[in-house]
Amino acid sequence: MIKIMIKIIITITMLLASLVAFSQTASKTLQADFRGKLCQGGLGFCGSVPDTLNKNKSMKNFNVIKTSSKSMILELETSKLSIEDQKLFFGKEYSKIAPNETLVFIQDQDYIFDIDTMIYLELDMGYRMIKRGSYPLEIIKDKVQVSITLSAYR
Repeated sequence: MIKIMIKIIITITMLLASLVAFSQTASKTLQADFRGKLCQGGLGFCGSVPDTLNKNKSMKNFNVIKTSSKSMILELETSKLSIEDQKLFFGKEYSKIAPNETLVFIQDQDYIFDIDTMIYLELDMGYRMIKRGSYPLEIIKDKVQVSITLSAYR
């Protein structure tokens, strides 16, 4: 009877430890340019690199919060956006956004993350593409958050 109880306690402990490990989300920094196809204008991502690989001053630093193996939240502080960046990101100046306005991030072209970025972000290598379309955008306090689910790309 005691042996069975010990096995049950060990099993429960292992299950709880596994759940805690999987439920934690880590935030990593990613430099990204969100001006569109070939960085010539438009909307959406046109380039990204792990913050540890490049210090390009034209790219913005995003916090990336992994929510699953193929989805993430991109987070950016609104105070770090110039007026031009605000117009590119929101379609207008941040100060002109109404409190109840529904906002979306528009990706005007499919974007494929490189392998190094996927490894850095610890995301599933089979899901490397941000498909063209609209993604939910939310402003929480002084931060902008974009929820992105990646699509299959092989």
